[in-house]
Amino acid sequence: MKKIVSLWVCFACCAFLNAQTGDNAIKKEYVYKQKVSPIGMDNYLFSTYYYNDKKTYNLRNLVLSSSSGEVVSLKVNPSGTSFAVLSAKGGKTGVAVYDLWRAKKTLHEFEDVVGASAICYSPDARRLVIATDKEMLSYDARRYEPLDVMQMPFAAKMLTISANNYFVAAASGNRLAVWNLEDKTLRKELELDTSINGIAFSDDCATFAVLSADGLLTTYDTQEFFIMQSMDAMGLALDMAFHPEGKYVAVVSGDKRVAVVNVLDPTDRTYIDNAGGGTSDARFVKDGKKQIFLTYNTAGSIVYRLMSELAPYYTKLLADELNERMNIWLKQMPGETLEEYNQRVNEETRMEQMKLFEQEIATRMAENLLERSEVTLGNYNPETGMLAVNFNTMPSIYLTVPKEEVNDFMDPGNLEFRNAKYGLTKSDKFELVYADVLNKVSGKTYVFDNRDRRSLDYLKEDTGFVPLELIQQSNMEEMKLQDIKEKVVDAAKRQNTISDHTKITVDAKIVSDVDASGKKIMNYRINFSYEVEEGFSVQEDFAPGKYKAEESGAASSMLSVVKAAFEGEFARYVKPGKKLTVKITGMADALPINGKIAYDGCYGEFENEPVYKNDDLGTITVTRESGVTQNEQLAFLRAVGVKENIDTHVAGVSTMNSDYRYYIKLTEGRGGEFRRINVEFTFVDAF
Repeated sequence: MKKIVSLWVCFACCAFLNAQTGDNAIKKEYVYKQKVSPIGMDNYLFSTYYYNDKKTYNLRNLVLSSSSGEVVSLKVNPSGTSFAVLSAKGGKTGVAVYDLWRAKKTLHEFEDVVGASAICYSPDARRLVIATDKEMLSYDARRYEPLDVMQMPFAAKMLTISANNYFVAAASGNRLAVWNLEDKTLRKELELDTSINGIAFSDDCATFAVLSADGLLTTYDTQEFFIMQSMDAMGLALDMAFHPEGKYVAVVSGDKRVAVVNVLDPTDRTYIDNAGGGTSDARFVKDGKKQIFLTYNTAGSIVYRLMSELAPYYTKLLADELNERMNIWLKQMPGETLEEYNQRVNEETRMEQMKLFEQEIATRMAENLLERSEVTLGNYNPETGMLAVNFNTMPSIYLTVPKEEVNDFMDPGNLEFRNAKYGLTKSDKFELVYADVLNKVSGKTYVFDNRDRRSLDYLKEDTGFVPLELIQQSNMEEMKLQDIKEKVVDAAKRQNTISDHTKITVDAKIVSDVDASGKKIMNYRINFSYEVEEGFSVQEDFAPGKYKAEESGAASSMLSVVKAAFEGEFARYVKPGKKLTVKITGMADALPINGKIAYDGCYGEFENEPVYKNDDLGTITVTRESGVTQNEQLAFLRAVGVKENIDTHVAGVSTMNSDYRYYIKLTEGRGGEFRRINVEFTFVDAF
């Protein structure tokens, strides 16, 4: 019964999701009536929690905690295990942490903290931060042990940490400060003419936003903290939240209205009105189908509104696909000599290939926008011979038309557009970059060609570029990595550890990044993975119920490749104190576990260990007493086993500043071929 509170919330969310697949599939808004008025709220994934007076509640109107004073702030642990409450009584404040799964279960009270003024969790759920009138105190979010202390110039009323853990921002009244969380250096300080009502980092950490009481929403880039955009007419500007993709921001412009603003094009705004009032908080959440909803409070409810009308962030989607395709194009192809590679790949050809890929991807995304456009004819310039052709869905184009042919352009319906190619503008709008325009009256074709325009920001600026010499170096090293792999695999086959039915894959690439100080850096990312053919997993990979790395021939062989690489050709990247992030993905199939698999505690005891389950942050528990009863526990132990093997057997890695992250993937399929491991090493600022 101990998880009954959150299970009720889960049942409510399940009913909500089921409604979308039935007769109410086209319904966009779902209202959860509450007995008390939600004053402020927070979320874990799709579930909402709120407070009023001295108590906190869930969507089922159940009381989760009661404080001696009035609740000032509620923050849900991003892993979904607990929540922290800041309360005030008279002139005193207090901070306590409660179990999210059991009603009124206090986990910890910070009795020694005096003058608490704001709280927040780090997005990775590893630390809880408490601001006082003098200090910013960081605690381990599970054990509540002190981590570090930073002096504060003011008593913060708002705190937030960026998803990459680079920055912590604090605000109070009209004062704002942003620090580098790693070395505690000040990155940005502001003193406005009016009070600050909201601060937030975008999910990709590239943008920081400040909402002020004068109705201004100002965005900053986090590399230099320069102003990107300043948007007015935000009303009372009570609260704000970033859309997960970073293109939109929700602003509570009054207690009866939420404005969803396109930060790339502030004229693009969607308004959501609430006649009953009471709105103070708004945030975006995803459901189980990855649909994005806006959730906000009213005087007597929590509302979820499907935001299907918001356009995707096309520039980001295009950039992601472009990077993937360019990474493949930049590799030396099988059978391609170094001379042939150097002739095919140079700075000029790389830029040209990027433009070709960009136009191809954008054209596919535009889905023949011309067919859905209303075409009109604009002004004609007799001096330049340019005729404007206007569209209601994208910017105008200009055709070169001799004066004697202008009379043929009386009816835009006589124009036929062929071979259209598209691009994207800075404001994330599609534009035509090429078209053959046939005038059916005269039978003549006019060519509009703007393909050589200055392209997207990531083509204009240097921030996303990796020097070609580093790309070439990476290609050469990947070839060495392939040689190392082949030697290890051949040895494993001779020892009958694996066979031709196991395929180990390695790849390396250089990724441009920016560190917390704003300096451009180059990270070196090396990935190791394997697959075992169906029917051979029991012999060559993890047998059902097994989790130790040495019990899998495939995992052991892959780790032997890691050891040979990092103790050989790649040892120069393994440096004491150097930052290394390791993403270990453990996978498990859907074959149910009957009973309990014993766990001998070889990797330690795990209580609410933060893990990413299908990319959502959650927790997992595995102890000697609990054993293993779920596939996700098996997947987790397999990932931990890989981490222990790396730390123990790969020389030098344990001396690095390593940050291990566990990812769990559960497949719907059944069979050993779904039980596998993937390890991704990122050597930060490697060059």
